[in-house]
Amino acid sequence: MHVLMSRSILGTQEMVDVLKDKLKQNHKVAVLLFSAFDNQFRNSKEYHAFYAPGSEYYNKIVDSFKPYGIDEKNITWIFEDSDHQDTIIHQIEKADIIYFPGGAPDLMMKRIIQKGIKETLENHQKIYIGSSAGAMIQFKNYHISPDSEYPYFRYEEGLNLLKGFSIEVHYRRRKKQKAGMRKVFRAYRHPIFTIPDDGALIVLEDEFILVGTTDLMYDHKGIYR
Repeated sequence: MHVLMSRSILGTQEMVDVLKDKLKQNHKVAVLLFSAFDNQFRNSKEYHAFYAPGSEYYNKIVDSFKPYGIDEKNITWIFEDSDHQDTIIHQIEKADIIYFPGGAPDLMMKRIIQKGIKETLENHQKIYIGSSAGAMIQFKNYHISPDSEYPYFRYEEGLNLLKGFSIEVHYRRRKKQKAGMRKVFRAYRHPIFTIPDDGALIVLEDEFILVGTTDLMYDHKGIYR
């Protein structure tokens, strides 16, 4: 199962209603802290402090899983700069849920490859949950529409977990987003879902569940709505 979001709305009642039978109390979560922008932290100390117990981000993630009965002790934090490859692989293998935070999707993939854990992430049947960049990298190929961080439209390669459709995260009906989706549809002729900040797309083996204002913008034939 894949949970694709633009913001971390996992703990909202609407999401809990959909996922309460799928996320179990005994599930172990691995949070992959690989998505920071290069200029986000001045040094390793700031990086670790941002995710430290008691920090705003730490509490947000812990609180997101509480409605499912998943305790803080079942959440493992994987640090890109200090955890060794063998440790990371072990943590991924024992986890039931892999959580990809938001941030820089291209840098997250670069670090995943540098750490040598791409195949490990792809080869295990997990529940994959991602916010923004963490949703995008779950696709074998994904696109980035222009925004304040990425001035130009571009295609990137992600994890070989999802294919055959695309998503537009943080959808706000911006002209650059619509232009980006037109490029994607001309290139791939496949469905494209828009995921605003209050929405999510849940992908099961043979089913899409649209949460909040998530919508199907293109189907195989063209503009859906």
